[in-house]
Amino acid sequence: MPKVNMDTGIQVDDPEMDTVAKANEALKRGGLKVHRFPEALESAFKEYFFTNTLKHVRVALLTGLFLFVLFGLVDMQLLPVDRDRMWFLRYAVVCPAIVAGLAFTYFYKLRRFMQPVIWLVMLTGSLGIVGMVYFDPTPAKNYYYSGILLLIMGAFNFVSLRLYYAITWAIATLLAYELVANFATSADANSIVQNTFTIIATIIIGSFSNCLMENYLRRDFLNSILLENENRQLQRASEELRHLSISDALTTLGNRRHFDLMLDQEWMRSMRSATPISLILVDIDYFKNFNDNYGHQAGDECIRLVAQKVRGVAKRVGDTSARYGGEEFALLLSGAELADAAAIAEACRASVESLNIPHEHSMVSEVVTVSAGVATMVPDGDTSRKALVESADKALYRAKAEGRNRVVLGSPSRQSIQLTVVARS
Repeated sequence: MPKVNMDTGIQVDDPEMDTVAKANEALKRGGLKVHRFPEALESAFKEYFFTNTLKHVRVALLTGLFLFVLFGLVDMQLLPVDRDRMWFLRYAVVCPAIVAGLAFTYFYKLRRFMQPVIWLVMLTGSLGIVGMVYFDPTPAKNYYYSGILLLIMGAFNFVSLRLYYAITWAIATLLAYELVANFATSADANSIVQNTFTIIATIIIGSFSNCLMENYLRRDFLNSILLENENRQLQRASEELRHLSISDALTTLGNRRHFDLMLDQEWMRSMRSATPISLILVDIDYFKNFNDNYGHQAGDECIRLVAQKVRGVAKRVGDTSARYGGEEFALLLSGAELADAAAIAEACRASVESLNIPHEHSMVSEVVTVSAGVATMVPDGDTSRKALVESADKALYRAKAEGRNRVVLGSPSRQSIQLTVVARS
C-alpha cells in the first residue's frame, strides 16, 4: 500500500502493506488459495486466531462439559449394567479430557499446541460417543448416534478448530463409527447407511461453515492491519502537521508559537521548583543592509547559518532555541543562572562571528555579527513572563545602542532594569 511522504508528496511503496492489501483482495475474490497467507503474514494470523478464538474455545468446552454431564440423566433409563458402562465413558473418560483441555487453554506459552490439544479432546469425546453407540442395548443403535452429529457441528463451528484439524478429526470419528456399526454390532444395515450419509452431509456442511468463518476472521485480521497502518499514517501526518505548526520552515528551529508554548511550560516548572529561568534574545547586526545588498537568497542563507550556531549552544535537555521573528532568535534556558546564560550568549556571539560571512555594509565588522540581550528571573506570583521578555528585549536594545556585536545583561526587578555590558573577547 503506498504511503505519502508529507514533506515531498511523493508516494513511497510499503512492501508489507502491499502484501496485506493483495491478500485482502484475494479474500474478497474467494477461492482455496485465500486460506494460506505468505509465511510472515500467516504466523501473525495464527497469533491473531489464538487471541480472538480463545474465549470461544473455553465457552465451547464448558458447554460441552455441561451437556455431557447433563445427558448422564438419559443414561438412567438403561439397565444398571449398561448404565455403568455409559457413565464410565462419560464421567471417567470424556469429562476429564474436557477439563484437561479447558485447563490447557490457560497455559499461554503453549498456545502453539492449542489446535492439536483441542483436536485430541474432541477425538476423545467422539470416540466416547462411538463407544456409547457400541454399548447401546437398543437394536437400532440410534440411541446415542445424535451425539455424534452434535459433536461434529460443535467441532466445525464452535470449538474454533482449524479446517485441517476439523476434517481429520471428523474422518477419524466417521471411521470409528463405521468400524463399530459394521463389525462390532448387529445394527440394521439401512440405519447404518442412513446414519453414514447423514454424518458425511454434516461434515460437508460443517466444512463450508468452517471455511466461511475462517474467511471472515482472516478478513478481519487483514482489515485490522490495514486500519492500524492507516492510524499510524494519520498519527505520523498529525505529528508532521504539529511539527510544521511549531517550527520555522527556513531554519527548522521552533517558531514564535513554539517559543511561547515552551516559555509557558518552563515558567510554570521554574515557579514550582523556585529555580531561575534565563532568556537570550539574539539579533543579526545590520541585517537589512546585508539583505538589501547581497539579495534575499543570501539573506536566507545567512539566517540559516546563524540559526545553526544558535541551536548549537542550546545543548541541554531543557534548552529551547527558536526563531523569534525576522533576523531575531531566542534561547530559553531553564534552570540557568545569569552568569551561565551570559557565557552561553557570548559563546553564541563568538560562534556566529567565526562563520566569517562577509558583510561589507556592516557598521561594526567586516563579517556578520550578532548582538544579544540576556535576562534571568526566578518566577513567583508577583512576576510574569512578559517581564522576562521585556528585560531581555531592553538588554538587546541596549546592546544595539552601544555599538552591536556584544552581549548585554538585564537584571529585572519590580522597580528598574539594571544593564551590564559583557566585553567582547
